Amino acid sequence: MKKFLVLLVFILLAFSYAQAQKIREFKEKYPPDSIYISPLPFKFLINPSFYLKTNNLSIEALSGNGNKIVYKPNTPMKMAIVGAYKWLRLGFSFRIPSYLNDKGNTNSYGLYLNTQTHFLNWGLDFYWVRNQGYYLANPALNIPGWTDRQRYPFRSDLRTTNIGLFTHMVFSRKLSLKAVLQQSEKQLRSAGGIALQMGITYAGLQSDSGIIPFSQQSYYPEVNQLDKGRFYSFNIRPGYVYTYVYRNYYIATLAHVGIGFQLQAYQLKSNRKYGVQLAPSFKFQQVLGYNSDNAFVKLSFTYMSSSFHIKQVNIKNNFITISLGGGIRFL
Repeated sequence: MKKFLVLLVFILLAFSYAQAQKIREFKEKYPPDSIYISPLPFKFLINPSFYLKTNNLSIEALSGNGNKIVYKPNTPMKMAIVGAYKWLRLGFSFRIPSYLNDKGNTNSYGLYLNTQTHFLNWGLDFYWVRNQGYYLANPALNIPGWTDRQRYPFRSDLRTTNIGLFTHMVFSRKLSLKAVLQQSEKQLRSAGGIALQMGITYAGLQSDSGIIPFSQQSYYPEVNQLDKGRFYSFNIRPGYVYTYVYRNYYIATLAHVGIGFQLQAYQLKSNRKYGVQLAPSFKFQQVLGYNSDNAFVKLSFTYMSSSFHIKQVNIKNNFITISLGGGIRFL
């Protein structure tokens, strides 16, 4: 996994450097349509926000027998403060006390890097997320006799690692992803464009024992003893992006649906298994915001999903992010 992470970072740096000159030349030759997009010149930016990120694992038998099994990390809401000077952005975040904390303690770490340009709205997104400690989110279906007066079953040994590097493009000079995602530009009129995402991902899960609850093991005979898995995928996701604008308000929808070529290596008790699959991949993002010359407010919802088929069992790896923030710009 460490070698995979190093490879992703090397590809990110090498590709960014190789394309930098081409992007500058393209920007000079094909500037954004000034009727639809306006730059927002500023030197300083302050951007506080509240956000909730979670990574759910959903296990379901393709036969339809048995109950769905859902594990969730206990990741309470956080507050982030970002400060920027021109192109440089730095920030930090901290937890906010929440009722979610009664479901166990998840150790969560994450790193997110991204860049966005005018070149066909081309950008790069990198993420590294590690969670240790998941609770069973639907125990009433999977634990006989469980009631909501009891604590949720918690697996402190269950840990996941997700790493991804994606490049994205929107083929339109009339639409600005900088306006939608970073608020460093302003979308003046409604516009849309065909989009494309491509990337490589690594998903790993591991536990000290099988992750199927005892009451459901007869319905999941192929994966009863699944305690380790590594899944490497190359994904292609075509899609569409559209931004509706009314004065300083906007609503943006970004939807991508595709498929991934997946290499699998997993362990059933002490037996190692390998496989190759074509797995569906999906990402949806909805953004509502207000973006004036000096200030902005943004509410964002993001859902990203991929899956792993092992025997007759489907494991969905879902990411959900909800954020609310705003900021001011000044010279």
